[in-house]
Amino acid sequence: MYKYISKNEKETNEFAKKISKALKKGYVISLKGEMGAGKTTFTKMIADSLNIKDNVTSPTFSLVNTYYGNIELNHLDLYRLEDESEVETIDIDNYYYPSGVTIVEWAERALNYLPRDYIEISINKLGETEREFVIEGKNNKEKELIERLK
Repeated sequence: MYKYISKNEKETNEFAKKISKALKKGYVISLKGEMGAGKTTFTKMIADSLNIKDNVTSPTFSLVNTYYGNIELNHLDLYRLEDESEVETIDIDNYYYPSGVTIVEWAERALNYLPRDYIEISINKLGETEREFVIEGKNNKEKELIERLK
């Protein structure tokens, strides 16, 4: 298990930089957290660290946005799904490939459509700006990421 507590946005940004350096092509990351936990903000920070110049926005209505920087970043937001089978409309499997990284917000709404070895990062809101990031290490890719973060 890996835990990181940030006290403010600057520390969260430093952690996003650390994550972006540890990412490998082909990673699928689920950002789990309550509304307002900072999933989209954290994704923006990761994108910035990957030299993505586009304005990263939440793809709540389009479901997916793709950005290009050091590596391709697919950003999915499944919040508005009422049934997990709705992800079939975007051919979600097309975003899980080894040439980029995929970050999924609200992935718990379509768990049956995630690859078996996805990485889950939980974001717990501890205060107005304080956040706890947790990676459990429940599969090989999570364990690999934890090792790369040490």
